[in-house]
This record gives sequence, structure tokens and C-alpha cells, in this order.
Amino acid sequence: MTIQDYLQRLKQWRQQLCVDRLILLVLVLSNVLLLIHCLNRKPAVELSLPFMDRQIGIQSGEASQIYYEWWGLSLAELLGNLNPQNLSFLEARLQSLLSPNLYQQVHETLNQQFQQLREDQVSLSFEPSQIEFDETIREVRVTGNSALSSGHQRLSGQKTFTFQFNLIRYRPVLAAIQIESDLK
Repeated sequence: MTIQDYLQRLKQWRQQLCVDRLILLVLVLSNVLLLIHCLNRKPAVELSLPFMDRQIGIQSGEASQIYYEWWGLSLAELLGNLNPQNLSFLEARLQSLLSPNLYQQVHETLNQQFQQLREDQVSLSFEPSQIEFDETIREVRVTGNSALSSGHQRLSGQKTFTFQFNLIRYRPVLAAIQIESDLK
């Protein structure tokens, strides 16, 4: 091996070393960018809810319109179809959905109304006919026909349930409830 060959190989190794370092730098940068992207990304959850023909996507703080409508319809049917036997069941289900700000106010009101329904042996029924969704405030309005029966007396009319939702850790939380009725 001559000195000329040695210097030629040394020059090639140095060039190869520079190329290897450049490739390594690009790989490290791409891994750092991928890590930043993964840490900033909010995971999405796909749900299949009963009576829905497709899956619904939910991200950390946002869900699709169908998701809110499904919850609004479910709650309207739950609140609209009451009888003295299912009041305690309803109360237990609502507790987990109410926001802390709304819980105390609604809890006291519901207890008073449930006690009155038990004493009067009143049954309510509700048949939803229309759902509206306001995306800006995440509000669902469910309108339908309602009937109230107590003994031999029966009243019927329109009833509208309005629910405003927040999404906390992929779970819907009721921020507001409003019930309008014109039973005659």
C-alpha cells in the first residue's frame, strides 16, 4: 500500500463519514418531529352506539353532531317516560351526567318533583318527533308528543327538551337542561 492509496482511502472514509453523519442528523430530526406530533395529537375514539348505522368519532374535547343528538334523544326519552317505579333508576343515571355546577340545583328540583310524582301516582310518556342541533353551543332540542296520566285523567300536548353538553374526557356532561311543555 502506498501513501497515495492510503490518502485516497482516508479521503473516501471522511466523505462517507460526513454522509453518514448527515443521514443520522436527518433521522434524528424526523424522529423528533414525529415525537412532537404524537405528543400534541389528541387521540380519537370510534364508538358504535345503539340504533346508529355508523361509527361516531370523538376527540378529547369535540364530538360529532350525531353523538350529541344521540345523547339528547336518549335523555329526552329517559326524562319523558316516567312512572313511580322508574324514578330512582332515572335519578341514579342523571347523577353521573350532570356537571358539578348543575348537580346541586337539579338534584334538589328533581327530588321535589319525583316526590310529587310518587304521591300523585303520575305517569309521563314521550314520543320524539324532531331533533335540532346548535353546533355553536352544543345544544340539542328534542321535540315530541307527550302525555301525562294520573288515575282517570289524561293530558297530552307538545314537549321540548333542550340539553346543552360539554365533553370532558370523552364523556358528555350536561351543562344545562330546559323542559318546555304545553300539556292540555
